Amino acid sequence: MIPLFEKAHRMTLTNTEQEILTYFETHLPSAIHTDLNRLSSELYTSNATIVRFCQKLGLRGFNEFKYQVRSELKELRSPAIASDDLISHTLALFKDNMDAIDQKKLEQIANLLTGDAPVYIYGSYLSSLAARYLQTILNTLDYPSILIEWQRLLNGLIYEITPGSVLLIITAHGDAIRYLPVFQRAKERNAVTILLTCEDTSPLIPYSTIWMCTNDKNEEYHHVDINPRIGIFTIIQLLIELVAEIHENNTKDGS
Repeated sequence: MIPLFEKAHRMTLTNTEQEILTYFETHLPSAIHTDLNRLSSELYTSNATIVRFCQKLGLRGFNEFKYQVRSELKELRSPAIASDDLISHTLALFKDNMDAIDQKKLEQIANLLTGDAPVYIYGSYLSSLAARYLQTILNTLDYPSILIEWQRLLNGLIYEITPGSVLLIITAHGDAIRYLPVFQRAKERNAVTILLTCEDTSPLIPYSTIWMCTNDKNEEYHHVDINPRIGIFTIIQLLIELVAEIHENNTKDGS
């Protein structure tokens, strides 16, 4: 038995979770090529239930679960690690991130970024790359926004921000607690706060008007932040495409 299945058997599973586990145990190796929609249809359960089962095992989604099963099967047959493992794992995480994206939230955020209210976009260190990219495109499409890359400036702004203003904050480094006073103050002043994070337990979520969480992993190498932020950049790109679509529709309506 592969280690991941052994781990599952040591856990307390619901009837549905046991069915998911049994399906994989009895349908290997073909099961590792099953997609989420097909599995949920065959087991008469929801996609969310399957994803929660995978997360219960310490994984971030169904595609990473399949990747882990595939990797452990390889290891049982040979101790050598395939050269494509890193790419395969990254692709699995990317697919999980795409599956989890909330289209309605994306549309809400795009509408806020293209509205009449003042827009402020914050990101520091590596997260500033995503923030700067979004802000540059917004300004190019004539949707004015202000980029903030220093926390001290953000701390000062929040005491002057007007009600209804939109504040989008990108934080992916695992130290979100330092922004808690900012979000609390923003809520007091009736500002709209949008949070992009990779921490599903972030203390900022209860104070956010809209929040989206990716499955990017906080990692450091020699005390250097190497969180890839692939999920966050994906959301930023999707927002940009929605904003461009709004701009095109507005242009047609105005012609």
